[in-house]
Amino acid sequence: MKTHALAAALVLGTVGVTPAWAQASQATIFGTVDLAATHLSNGGGSTTGMSHSGGNISRIGLRGTEDLGSGYGAGFWFESGLNAKDGSAGGPAGNFWNRRATVSLTGPFGELRLGRDDSATFLNTLIFDPFLTNGVAGTQSFVMNGAPIQISNAVSYFLPKNLGGFYGQLQYAWGPASIPTSKTYRGFRGGYANGPLNLSLAAAQLDFSGAGKLKIANVGASYDFGTIKPALIWAQERRDGGPSVRAIQIGATAQFGVHQVRASIGDYRTSGGAADANWRKLGLGYAYNFSKRTMLYVSAGFVSNSDGANRAVSAQGMAVPVNTLGHSASGYEIGVRHFF
Repeated sequence: MKTHALAAALVLGTVGVTPAWAQASQATIFGTVDLAATHLSNGGGSTTGMSHSGGNISRIGLRGTEDLGSGYGAGFWFESGLNAKDGSAGGPAGNFWNRRATVSLTGPFGELRLGRDDSATFLNTLIFDPFLTNGVAGTQSFVMNGAPIQISNAVSYFLPKNLGGFYGQLQYAWGPASIPTSKTYRGFRGGYANGPLNLSLAAAQLDFSGAGKLKIANVGASYDFGTIKPALIWAQERRDGGPSVRAIQIGATAQFGVHQVRASIGDYRTSGGAADANWRKLGLGYAYNFSKRTMLYVSAGFVSNSDGANRAVSAQGMAVPVNTLGHSASGYEIGVRHFF
């Protein structure tokens, strides 16, 4: 990463004027480029091509902080998804900073953050999935029944980081999700992380402009034994007047020097909707780390559907054939990820 003084500081420095606030302000350009050769197959057909974000989400961003003194600070964070295979932005049209666009104040009280950000309920599935929800092997526990990933118009409060391992977040948003009829999102996330142990609980309610609610809850847990790190996700999404989907996933990451092995298996159960609309997913992966920033990876994902389900294996940047009821699905990818 390259760190630069803010433009104002550079200009003032050339004329010999360097105020204290300029010295304390910093901005950083950062990002990830991740591309993979990918094959997807299910009962509706198969396709082969290039996908992105199989190892980590491709992105480009700009973030900065200012020291306000006495333990207080201010910051901003702009981050856009990036489709490196053709150079286009990874978000919806007209929403360039689709992943994050926030301003924040920090201090002994914690952090107050405003703007577009990850939803509190999505963070649990991200952190406790060995594949970070990415690629053909990533968990499907965050996309079961319409729960939002990022939310706009959000106000978030984070507890301070000096509470002996306890952490927490409250979040409220107006018209937050990609769902056009969404009205408000109210969520929280709290947990305990100390040494090798991490436990977390999150819950939220997404209200719609007309009628109905989507209630979201999930729990994550992991324990790092050094060489191997097992993790658990339990998640549920219940929609008024519609189906309820529950997921349990067990996964693990094993690190042997520059070699990394990842695996997960998830069971997904639907009630209140189509009969027997259940599915299972197996994810397998291997990665070779050339350095802390550059990784070569191979991943595979397999979905087994019951008679009433047609879930598919997907990859970002590729159109997925629509699966047929009861048919299995699979996906394979080999790619390179680089941080900058």
